[in-house]
This record gives sequence, structure tokens and C-alpha cells, in this order.
Amino acid sequence: MKARRLTEVRSLVASPEFQAWFKELVDLREKLKDVEAKRDELLGHLHLMEFRAELAQKNAIDTLYRAGEHEDQSAQMLAEAEELENKSFPGVAAFEEGRFKTSELWYRLGAAEKAVEDAKQAKRPADEIVALEKRQASLKDDYTKEEARKARLWDEVERLWTRSAEVSLLMAEEKMQAKKVRGLAEQAFAQAEERKKQVQGLRAEVEAASASVDATREKLKATRAAAAERFGCSAGTDFVYFRHRDDQRHAYAIALSTDPSSYNVEVRALSVYSVDRARGASFLEPARAQPLSLEEGDRRFDEYFLKGRRGESRPRPVA
Repeated sequence: MKARRLTEVRSLVASPEFQAWFKELVDLREKLKDVEAKRDELLGHLHLMEFRAELAQKNAIDTLYRAGEHEDQSAQMLAEAEELENKSFPGVAAFEEGRFKTSELWYRLGAAEKAVEDAKQAKRPADEIVALEKRQASLKDDYTKEEARKARLWDEVERLWTRSAEVSLLMAEEKMQAKKVRGLAEQAFAQAEERKKQVQGLRAEVEAASASVDATREKLKATRAAAAERFGCSAGTDFVYFRHRDDQRHAYAIALSTDPSSYNVEVRALSVYSVDRARGASFLEPARAQPLSLEEGDRRFDEYFLKGRRGESRPRPVA
């Protein structure tokens, strides 16, 4: 780090060589902002697409499970329909048996009624007529009971057949639902695969953008480092420094960017400031050909940190 006078520092700042170096630095800073913004945007898209790919995969798996549930339900309904059909066979057989029995009782009851009528017309003895009427009443009671039993058997058979038909219809729909949902699952898996491919493409773009960020940072670092060799200064992030030729306790700092709020004064790019070696950029003063005395510098430093900045009353930097 060379020792220079203020006039030499200002001449250097105004020189084409320094201006070209500064422009390169500014351009690299802007490029770094751009490539970082692009990388961050791509990272956002990547994270979103990864989430969407995972969501599509989960949705595909859930949809496949739903198809399996429909298939299981269809199989259960098929088993239930077959069971109902099997249950109806004994009922039909019992109904047929009851139908034959009621038919026989109907004929016997008709014969008994005719026997009673014939006995009354022939004026048979009263006890004989009473016996025939008792037989007729017994047959009628048996017929009524058997007819009711036959009706109950038929109702049960019809109930089984109705339920079997209902289950068969629902089973067919469940089969179609299983087929339809399985098709949706295949589409969801295809979508998930497509999004995974997009994730791979975005990941490659993010890697390329990150490499560009790293390369730009390295170039920016090299550009700052080159200032030391080209101009005999010490290069930081926001300032480059030269030793004060006439005062070993102080140095000159050239601002490399405009910053209205981070430092104790409003910093302007390419303005020259005075700093002391102990405090450095933590306390900036407009550059002076003759530095403040040690006592005056300490007093002003203490006033700043005790009282803070004073708005527009703060000293303006001298370009």
C-alpha cells in the first residue's frame, strides 16, 4: 500500500486507468447481481417443481390405491352376489314345495266344501254334517297357514333376488370405477415422470447459474486484487486505501459504491475520505490535505458514537 498525498489520490481517481478499472468493477457487481437473481429465481422454480413432482407422485400413488379399493369392493360385491344367488336356491325349492302343498290343500278343501254341501242337501244326520264341517275348517286352516308360509318364502326369495340384482349392478359400476381410476393413476404417474424430467432440467440450469455466480465472484475478487498491483493500494469490498504520505496515523479511502446509510457519513462512489488506522471505515471524514489532530479526531469520533448522526448537518464528502 503506497503512501500518497491527497492531490495524487484525486488525480488517480480521475485517471482513465482507474476509471476503466472502476467501470469493470461496477459491471462485475451488476453482473453478479443479475446472475445471483437468475440463480435465485431458478432455485425458486426448482423447489416449486420438486414439490409439484413429489405431489404428483403422491397423487398418483393415492389414485392407484383408490383403484385398488374399487377393485376390492367389486370383488366383495361379486362374492356377495354369488352368496345371495346361492341362498335363493333353497328358498325357491322350499317355495315350489309349498306351492305343491297349497295346491293339494286347495283341491282337498274344495272337495271338503262340496262334501258339506252334498250332506246338507241330502239331509244327512247332524253329527255327520258337523264332522264334515270340522274337517273343512281344519283343511281351510291348514291351507291358510301354508299359503302364508308360501308367501313368506316367496317374499324372501324376491328379497334375495332384489338384493342380488342391486349388488350386481353396483359391482359392475365398481369395476368401471376401478378401470377409470386406474387410468387416472396412469396419467398421474406420467405427469409425475414429466415433472421429474423438468426438475432434472431445472437442476442443471441451477448448477449452471451457480457456476456463473461463482465465476463472477472469483472475477470480481481478482479485479479487486488487481487494484493492489496496478495502483499500489489495499483493496477492500467498499473502499480502496492509500497511506497518508505526511501522517502515518491516517490513510485515504476511495469509496467504490454509494451507500447513504451504512457509515457515519453518506458515502458516494469515487469520493475520497480520511480514516485513521485504528478505526478505519468505522469513522469516515471528508478527505483533508491536513489531517485533524489526534485530540480533535478523538473528540469528533466520540461525539458521533455518543450523539449519533445529525441528519442533514453531517459533513458532505468532498469529491
